[in-house]
Amino acid sequence: MLKYIYRIIILLAVFVASIYYFSRDIKEVVFDIDNTTVMEDATFPLITIKTGENKINQLHGYSSNLKANRVREALTPIGNDQTFTVLINQEDYVIKKLNYEVREFVGNDLIETDSLSVFEDEEDLKSAKISIKAELSNDREYAVKITLITSESLKMYYYHRIKKYENTYLNENLTFVMDFHNAIKNKESAQSIIDYLESNSDADNSSLAYVNIYSSFELITWGNLEPVFVTEVIPRVKEVYKDTAMVELDYFIETDIQDVKEHYQVTEFYRVRYSKDRMFLLNYERRMEALFDVNLASVIKSELKLGITNNPDLNFLASADKKKLVFVRNRELWFYDLEKNEMIQVFSFRQEQTDYLRDLYNQHNIKLLNMDAEGNVNFLVYGYMNRGQYEGKVAVVLYKYIRMDDRIEELVYIPAEQTYQTLKENLGDFTYVNGKEIFYFHMNETIYAYNLITRELSVLASEVPKSNIVVLEELNYVSWQENPDPSMSKSLSIMNMETGEIQTIQAPTGYNIRLLGKIDSNIIYGYLKAEDIMTMMDGRRIAPPGIIEIASVDNEVLKSYQKQGYYISEIKVTDNVIDLIRLQKVENNGHITYIPAANDYIMNQVKDTSEVVSVNTRVTDQLLTEFYMTLPGGFTMTEVPKVKKTVQTVITQDPTVRQQGTELNQIYYYPYITGGIGGAYVNAADAIKIAREGIGTVLDSNNRLIWERGIKVSGYTIPGFETISWDDSGNTIESCLEIMLSYQGVNVKMEDISVSNQSAYEVLLKASKYTPIRLTGVTLEDALYYVTKGRPVLAMADSENSVLIYGFDAFNITVINPKTGKKSKMGMQDSTSMFSDAGNVFISYLGQ
Repeated sequence: MLKYIYRIIILLAVFVASIYYFSRDIKEVVFDIDNTTVMEDATFPLITIKTGENKINQLHGYSSNLKANRVREALTPIGNDQTFTVLINQEDYVIKKLNYEVREFVGNDLIETDSLSVFEDEEDLKSAKISIKAELSNDREYAVKITLITSESLKMYYYHRIKKYENTYLNENLTFVMDFHNAIKNKESAQSIIDYLESNSDADNSSLAYVNIYSSFELITWGNLEPVFVTEVIPRVKEVYKDTAMVELDYFIETDIQDVKEHYQVTEFYRVRYSKDRMFLLNYERRMEALFDVNLASVIKSELKLGITNNPDLNFLASADKKKLVFVRNRELWFYDLEKNEMIQVFSFRQEQTDYLRDLYNQHNIKLLNMDAEGNVNFLVYGYMNRGQYEGKVAVVLYKYIRMDDRIEELVYIPAEQTYQTLKENLGDFTYVNGKEIFYFHMNETIYAYNLITRELSVLASEVPKSNIVVLEELNYVSWQENPDPSMSKSLSIMNMETGEIQTIQAPTGYNIRLLGKIDSNIIYGYLKAEDIMTMMDGRRIAPPGIIEIASVDNEVLKSYQKQGYYISEIKVTDNVIDLIRLQKVENNGHITYIPAANDYIMNQVKDTSEVVSVNTRVTDQLLTEFYMTLPGGFTMTEVPKVKKTVQTVITQDPTVRQQGTELNQIYYYPYITGGIGGAYVNAADAIKIAREGIGTVLDSNNRLIWERGIKVSGYTIPGFETISWDDSGNTIESCLEIMLSYQGVNVKMEDISVSNQSAYEVLLKASKYTPIRLTGVTLEDALYYVTKGRPVLAMADSENSVLIYGFDAFNITVINPKTGKKSKMGMQDSTSMFSDAGNVFISYLGQ
């Protein structure tokens, strides 16, 4: 009898153990409402800088202890006394101590650190005066980190830059900016600034979303709106030079039209110059963005109002039956259940009682990954976290929205030791969560796979820049080039994101392979021979394929292109047309080189591009052009959608995932323009073009200053070149290199700088005291920036000969021309044309 009892006990034990073991893999769990929470309100204080009598540069606090020189949001000019005051709005904290650091902006070397624990009262604020003891150089940027320490030992970090001048006329420039800003609030007072405008009849005056110095007086003075300013307007100084300042005003307004209130975020940009006789308004821009409000929906037309905006493009996903829609607007995530006419605010930093300044701080974004048939959504929030448990952190957070419970669950937290502006450039388009709970993401040139169940992180590929990866969203496939060096690249990888299966496309024997892009849901790549890869005189590597193929994800070649004697430098895809930018190989004085050839194209099958949702416009007298989001065909909105908000699941496991190395192998160039960084570019010329158009500055990924639009000098000649001599090697490029290096104090042998087997850029990499910079593609005017900084510019006059530019005035440039053996002047127009015909090939070097 006992034997049977023991058997029953053993079977029961096995049964219980089996239930426990197998239940671990059951994904469906009973949801307990007690396991949820709501996001905490913003608590970090804002601080403002006071220099002289001017309040400028409102700064947000970080809980991430970043390197001081990684943040480039605001600049504080200081005088010879080297002082400025910090104004602290304590909010929910009691500040007991302030630490500060002053560091070199390039290199981040510490110059000075000190602490303050005695604060003054200034209105409702605490103030602390910082006096820098170390002698700072004039006209040089320094990074400053301010650390506030609370009574509970919490540390909050604030970052800005300082620049010392004897007199920047900051007070005069800021007075002009604020007078202009206040004057345009009504048309009568705006008569005082009308002479500063450059209104042009060709300007687009149909929208309040973007206004500039060329817009009509009516538009600049807010048209028929009567905006109410709901936040204090504190100038943010972006750049300062001797008599010129670039200033931003960022604020929120409210309008009330026929008892309907709407809210907008507005940014004004000014570039002004002081002179003793008058002020000059060099540039003025104003951008206006409506805050999304469900209650403004157009029920009659079944449309959601986007309002006045510069960004009408929609980031959305729709279910297969078109009854569920998820979209991002104003950095908020919304889910729309059309059957229930119910809108869910899935994620937002906006508070019930908003202060606009902290919860609506715009240094983050949301990226949609995927949505399943039930309406569950995976999405990323990346950048600065305005509030909640990660307040002040910079991170990438993966969330899942569970539609059944209207809750979000945090799955992954990836800290990032950088600002949102650089993070958005370093986070690739490839992000996905598949049915096996594998989270794929591309960040800092590395492709990762993270198992959400086992919590294991693996690297699929490294050294994969964003230009070498293609995502086919509709098919859930991704392809990347295994080696970024075209002379070493022998294969492409194609991965099914759902199964994780990877297949390869191998280059034929004797060829290498380059991934070029995509069209529809097919990839475009090219084959090239090693002997077709050339290094140009400025160090550029030209690797043009002679064969182009379009292939499906099943590795089926759909189309092929090859024409004898022609090579493809790049492609541009527009709708169903692939434009082929072509080159031809020619011999020039014994040297093989490439020259531009007529473009060709490949036609692809026209694809049905009908969208589930679209955007249309309406025009009214008061608001002018506004945008509306149309909903799927057949849907009729009977009333304004009901609005609900999600709750957040309380997690018990640490979701932190740390990357395995975050340093970039490639040097990138970042144009800092109005609104932040305008992209990351491998070629300096591409970044300079964006900065020129956006009136900005270019830095590289090592924080070295590359170029500035704010400086415009009518003429300058580098001292010392009038008496300089050089050896005549018979090669003008070598002579220019010898002169450039001699100016740096570097003595070289002519055989060491021979360009018969190396480029001029490679010579400078080996021999120059300073880092060489390739400027190929910029205009002569932009290249002359380097002359104003005391650095000569080597410029190709044709395919074989160069000159060295060391001076200029309004009408001429001054060059050393080794071909003629003379120093001479060249007309600005003639030289611009000559350099353009030669490809605008320029080389100089960076400062210390």
